[in-house]
Amino acid sequence: MNAAVKTQVMDWAKYTIDGWLEQFGAWCETVRMKGGDLPDGLHVNQIYWLIREADKTPRNSKCYIKCEINDFEAEQVRKLIVDFNKSSSVCASAKVAVQLFIEKNVRGMSLSQMEREFTLSRSSINNMVFAGSYYLAGHDKRLRLK
Repeated sequence: MNAAVKTQVMDWAKYTIDGWLEQFGAWCETVRMKGGDLPDGLHVNQIYWLIREADKTPRNSKCYIKCEINDFEAEQVRKLIVDFNKSSSVCASAKVAVQLFIEKNVRGMSLSQMEREFTLSRSSINNMVFAGSYYLAGHDKRLRLK
């Protein structure tokens, strides 16, 4: 008997690079909240996730990004990040720039937060994030910029 194999195809045109990384960050947050692995065992994350998912009112807050990607798409974004980090054809300075770009979008950090965490000047972080976005788009032709 031949079993039919259903393969999923990733539609990279669905979002920009920034959008994919923001969605990946929202997916990570949702998965973390569903897990409820708080040390005290209260599982507040699960309760919070259920309340958030049940709330259908539109949000205009920048701190809340509704997860609109599925597990397959999140896994593809994760593979993209891992493949880039393991690539030997990328120089160290480009990896740092792309890493800052990924941190900014996945974690939803502002330049001020990045300035405090990475102890770099705001202008250097801004320039490296900008360069990281273009480097990642040049490295993987499936991705598109804003």
